[in-house]
Amino acid sequence: MKLSISKKHIMLYSLIVAASIICYIAFGHHLSLILESIVMDTDLNMSQSLLYMSAFFLSFIVTDKLYDLYTKRQANQSIEQKAEWLIEGIDVKTRRESERMMNALLVHLEDYRPYETTFIPTIIKTSVKVVLIIAALFFIDIYAGAILLFTAPFIPLYYVLVGLQTQEESVKQATRFDNIGTLFLNLIRGKDTVKNTDSKQTVTKRLEEDNEGFVKETMHILKYAFQSTMMLEFITILGIGLVALEIALRIIIFENISFYTAFFVLLLAPEFYNALKVLGTEFHNGKLALGSYDRVQALIQQPKMNTAYRGQTTEEAVRGHNLTISHDDKILLNEADFSFKKIGLTAITGESGAGKTTLLRSILGLHEPKSGQLEVLTTDIGYVSDQVYFSDTTIYEYVSAGSHDASKVKQILEDLNLADSIDNLEKGIHTPIVNHDIPLSGGEIVRLKMARVLIERPAIIIMDEPTEFLDAKTEQLVMKYLSELKQDAAIIAVIHRRQLLSIADDHYVLSDGGLKRGEPA
Repeated sequence: MKLSISKKHIMLYSLIVAASIICYIAFGHHLSLILESIVMDTDLNMSQSLLYMSAFFLSFIVTDKLYDLYTKRQANQSIEQKAEWLIEGIDVKTRRESERMMNALLVHLEDYRPYETTFIPTIIKTSVKVVLIIAALFFIDIYAGAILLFTAPFIPLYYVLVGLQTQEESVKQATRFDNIGTLFLNLIRGKDTVKNTDSKQTVTKRLEEDNEGFVKETMHILKYAFQSTMMLEFITILGIGLVALEIALRIIIFENISFYTAFFVLLLAPEFYNALKVLGTEFHNGKLALGSYDRVQALIQQPKMNTAYRGQTTEEAVRGHNLTISHDDKILLNEADFSFKKIGLTAITGESGAGKTTLLRSILGLHEPKSGQLEVLTTDIGYVSDQVYFSDTTIYEYVSAGSHDASKVKQILEDLNLADSIDNLEKGIHTPIVNHDIPLSGGEIVRLKMARVLIERPAIIIMDEPTEFLDAKTEQLVMKYLSELKQDAAIIAVIHRRQLLSIADDHYVLSDGGLKRGEPA
């Protein structure tokens, strides 16, 4: 079996385990000598043997603990590295991929953790322990060594077969979990659509089907776990029983074995089988973890978004050269040339579905164009999206992003006429946002999203429907604020409400694959 660990660490793990097992065997040797001396009244330097026995037992405990600590540290570092690879890969183009990425990061990667923290160390520890114990037993009692050598392969062989089936079921379970999570999140986002289109029965049926499938795959995995545990105990008891029978026959009938040898064999044999038993259990868990990691690996290895189309300009905020943008098979922008000024407000209008938001995402680097070149002035870009998800945080933490003090946050909220509404909340700016639940109206949430971006005063501000849900009075207030802000920054805004055109310096219309200058307001 190929382990996902470097040869250097395999060697180091093996050396620590070997030192630990050698200490245990030496401990068993001296313990057997001491008991033989007590029972059979043989000559022995008792104080010296007790000293050696204590020293080797202590060394065994220390090296075994060292092995556990070291392997867990290495495993956690490896998991962190894989998490970083996942985070680096968050350039996904759809919400479905985003949700699968978060499932991989928060669920599947954690389910995989036991593979590196427990399974790999157990495989190495058991392999070294089995080899050393059999080697020792062949020197002590060749018959007992032969019994162990004959019975040992049955445990790993059985668990290889069970583990392979477990991994396959685990992949199905992880896939089903992703489907349930994605469907549930889409249901939450589209609950109004479900209600208005009377689709409750269809959505409920889909959720029930996925849930039943998830339970079915889980029960299959549990079935394999129970079967493997029963067989494991049976083979272990049988192996130890055969060794005990061999010892009993040689003591009672053949009378050709010493107390020392008999006790030493009976001390090492259970340790041998216990190691294989632990290996069997962990093999099942390891394959279960690998099933989850298959989902992680698929996302880590997926092709990264090509960013070669993005260059840098010095004269304009954004410039497009022969730019073609598509979504699925639909061409939204076809071989367009355009430029947006680095100071002022550029408004973009067009029919619904024309590709306005997709153009903004291309400027942000979130959507790869089909062809052409896109040059951007700077990476200092703020984005006010028409959709945003609040993590479990507070209003202050959301707006400040950990970079601004409370007075600065209160000032930007005052500028956007949000201060009174938030001050009326029980905890003011420190009101928690839990499960995406924020005690503000739709228009207030729009302004809160704007506050998070505007407090940074970036060189380029991209806005998608910035005055959506705003009443006339608040819209005028936001327009006044943007009129002041555009004196020092480039504001690129997709708009539906024509009032915002009155403060726009440039107006473009996206239609029929072209981006053309529109009429001023």
